[in-house]
Parts: sequence; structure tokens; C-alpha cells
Amino acid sequence: MKKMILVSLLFLLPAVTYGQTKWKSAEYDVSAKIKNAGLTVTSHFTGLKADLVFSPEELAKSSLYASVEVATIKTGIDKRDRDLQEEQYFNTAKYKLIEMKSTKLYKKGDQYAGMFSVTIKGVTRQVEVPFTFTRNGSEAAFRGSFGINRRDFGVGSKSMMMSDDLKVDISIKAKS
Repeated sequence: MKKMILVSLLFLLPAVTYGQTKWKSAEYDVSAKIKNAGLTVTSHFTGLKADLVFSPEELAKSSLYASVEVATIKTGIDKRDRDLQEEQYFNTAKYKLIEMKSTKLYKKGDQYAGMFSVTIKGVTRQVEVPFTFTRNGSEAAFRGSFGINRRDFGVGSKSMMMSDDLKVDISIKAKS
């Protein structure tokens, strides 16, 4: 019994020492908006997997990782959803996930921001992502928005109808 308690304490020690909280996503919304033929098209993704280790007091030791399953994309039009999974766009047969992983987190004004390695279709780019973090006891909310150029990731080609720029919104409600 004493060994069991000692082993348990050893596993808990890093969490206490570093003051980090590991958050588990409970609810989320991941969406992207792009102009296409003069209209704003909103896509939603599911299949989120997240590893959120975050403490505002220990930003240097915090890390955020999230991925979504590309094949879950929903735009409201089934044919467009199928087209987006083809090789020209997301190529879901080869690239299953969109991933983002923090490389540095910091305070930016009254919110937070981070440099993230964002990987889409096998291409990784560094993207600054401003976000808010609010905590209420054992629950927290992460919300961030950022822009990317779809062509930087090899998604689609030059188009007179579709914008290159899209806005990504991520909202995660989590529990410790």
C-alpha cells in the first residue's frame, strides 16, 4: 500500500511542481469561412482530438495541440463536401487530419497568443493564433480565430471565384 501511494505521488509531483492543468475537451466548434462566388461558405469539422496543457501562470511550460478529421467537413451541400475531399482540395484519402501544435505561448494585451505549427495536406506553416482563455473552477473555455491562405497549404488552385484567404474559428469548452 505504501508503494502504491509513493508511486501515485511521484506521478502527481510534476503536475504540482509545474502548476499545469491538463484540460479535456468537453464541447467544441471548429469552423472555417471562405468567400466563394461572392458568398461566405462556412465549413464545420468534427473528430476533434486535443491535448491541452495550459496554465496562464506557466505559459512557457504550457502546450496546446488539436487535430480534426478532414473527412468530417460539412458545408451544408453534400456534393461540395465530397469535392473538398478530393485530391485537388484536402485529399482525404492521403491526409486524414488537420493539426495544430503550439511552439510558443505568450500574453498579448488582455488575451493570449501562440505560434502554432499548422499542418494541412502534409504542409506545415507557422501561424500566430490569438486566443482567449477563461476559467471557472474545473471548467475552462479556449476561443481563437486566425486567418490562413489556403494555397499556402496546397488546398485548391488559383481561382477567380474562390478567395485564397479563409478565417478559422476554434472554440473549446474543457474540464480539468
